[in-house]
Amino acid sequence: MSNGNQLGKSLSVGHIVATVGLIIGGFTFIYDLRESVAIQSFQLEAVENRLERIVERTDDRFETIIDSLQRLEEKLDAIVLSGPTYQRPR
Repeated sequence: MSNGNQLGKSLSVGHIVATVGLIIGGFTFIYDLRESVAIQSFQLEAVENRLERIVERTDDRFETIIDSLQRLEEKLDAIVLSGPTYQRPR
């Protein structure tokens, strides 16, 4: 009695080798992918740290510039408020 399907119950050595090869290849791919993600994560963390240092330096320099501008403004205010200091022509 055959229902029209011709399925063999035997496995060839080639099929087993191919299946094992695909499984090993899949595990290798997943391992390489995880390793790549770990490397990228480390590099991203390094870039974030570098960016934080740059922001801190920029903030420090900006504060220095603001302090200098405030001192200049105080000096100009003192000059302007002290009154006119015209020199008379001789």
